Amino acid sequence: MNVDQLARNLKILLRTNTIIAEIHLRHVAARVGLFAFAALVASFGVVMLGVALFLALEASLGAIWAAVAVGAGGLVLALIVAVVGATLKPSRELGLANQVNQAAMDAVQAEVRATSSSLSQFASFAAVPGLVVPVLTFLLRAFRRPKA
Repeated sequence: MNVDQLARNLKILLRTNTIIAEIHLRHVAARVGLFAFAALVASFGVVMLGVALFLALEASLGAIWAAVAVGAGGLVLALIVAVVGATLKPSRELGLANQVNQAAMDAVQAEVRATSSSLSQFASFAAVPGLVVPVLTFLLRAFRRPKA
């Protein structure tokens, strides 16, 4: 059993899990940022550009149809940004971190198996002290017999 190697593998396992969590956090933060940007585009774009477009279309389409066209354009733009945010993939670092994590997990499992096999061999000798003490006591008494 190599305790140093087991401790090293556990440290690697902990570090890779931390890296994986950080990568996932960055990925979620990027997606949330893009969704927030989509919401900002939807609201700000509909308000600012919508007013200008409404005024431009009002003369040719009428007030109602100009408002419908402006609203639909803002929603399409927001939908495009939301789709881009939803299809964002995590970086290649995540794959590498998962590989290192799996290698560390395999090494820890191998160390635990080796430790458990050495402990099972040791467990077969666990009864020896219980047998040795009575035998030694018997032998010491036998050799200490007072000389008559």
